[in-house]
Amino acid sequence: MAPGSAVAGTRRPRRGRGQQMGGAQGTHGLDRSEERLFVAFASSEELCDAFERELAHGALFVPTLAALPAGRQVKVTLLFKFCGAQLDLAGEVVTALPPQISRAGATPGLSVQLAEPLQKFRERIEANTGVSLPDPDPAVIHTQRRQPRFPARSPVEMLVAGRKFSAETIDVSYNGLLALISGVDLGEGTELSVLITHPAGGETLSLDGKIANQTPCDHGVMAVGIQFMYDLSRVDEVAAFVDDLRGFQHARSLATVTGSVKDAPLETMLETFSASASAGTLRLTHGTETGKLIYQGDEILHVSTGLVSGAKALGRMFTWTEAQFEFEPRIEPLDGNETRFPLQSAILSAAVERDSLARIDLGKLDPDASFAIDEERLSAVESSLDELGRELAENAGLGFPLGALIDILTASDARIYKALAELIEAGVLRVEPA
Repeated sequence: MAPGSAVAGTRRPRRGRGQQMGGAQGTHGLDRSEERLFVAFASSEELCDAFERELAHGALFVPTLAALPAGRQVKVTLLFKFCGAQLDLAGEVVTALPPQISRAGATPGLSVQLAEPLQKFRERIEANTGVSLPDPDPAVIHTQRRQPRFPARSPVEMLVAGRKFSAETIDVSYNGLLALISGVDLGEGTELSVLITHPAGGETLSLDGKIANQTPCDHGVMAVGIQFMYDLSRVDEVAAFVDDLRGFQHARSLATVTGSVKDAPLETMLETFSASASAGTLRLTHGTETGKLIYQGDEILHVSTGLVSGAKALGRMFTWTEAQFEFEPRIEPLDGNETRFPLQSAILSAAVERDSLARIDLGKLDPDASFAIDEERLSAVESSLDELGRELAENAGLGFPLGALIDILTASDARIYKALAELIEAGVLRVEPA
């Protein structure tokens, strides 16, 4: 992830005269509360590569052992060793990967979102180095207000006919967004209002829009495409918010650890990350299913997948043996209503849940499969059923498919599958193909 060839870490700048190198004026009289980061480029090729990969997105990853909190204002000094010039850029720390993260195979460092507009610092770099920087992807530099969407995760609230729904964006553009929302069919063409919250400073953007499309995913999750509808007088406001969100997202991605659960069990991964960073967010993608876990210290603050949350969600995520993961050592503000539970005991319980599910053989039941109920057999065995068995028979008899059954019942997936197998074996339920 390192741009260029080297990074000299950080130091607190001293007051006094700046030093001039190759025509680039050093910074004068910086406040002692600021931190200075150094990034060195040994050749023009390294600079061009770093520009395409990071700088053109308004962000930079600085490998360093320095521990700076998110939100800290910093100065980044670019050292162009191939021509003897240097350049200072202002920025803000978005995410810090602590030194301990090396245990997980990642590079410690800071992701920084740059404050200066792209075109301005591009011109300054070219003027100081004489290097003609490559043109980035058209999706990065916008000459028009219409642009492709780019990945961006941020909280969004949707207000539809007086009802409020919470979701998370997947990507955003000047014209609309794509968000994941659990268990709701809002209807294509429905008009609504959206409130997007910036995940860093909490700034918000409120816009009217309409549902452009919906795509059903697993376990009741809907991918909702929203088209914005706003007056031309707000174009600059929307563009500024979206551009800042883009830069912030890219800075976050530079300090994100990614990989596959195939390389290590989820419990090993959680233990490694929690030992490396005091707080963090782990996201999993398993086909069309997604899961999110947020921890702080030795507690889980939030865990969810689709309509399911808490220990039940974690147990399900432990069965995703081929999921892709993203980890970042930061957490977003929560609403304060979360049910916290100890991280280590949750890991042990989820591992037991996974092993229990592995011992249950229901064949290849389709999540969309439903069940027919034999009322006569139910009457014969009803007195011997526990509360879960009766609840399962009742809901299966109402026509709920398997995927919905395991979501709406509060018992663990393993207990539900076990009870379902017993009802099928007793002849109470019969599988109806999807």
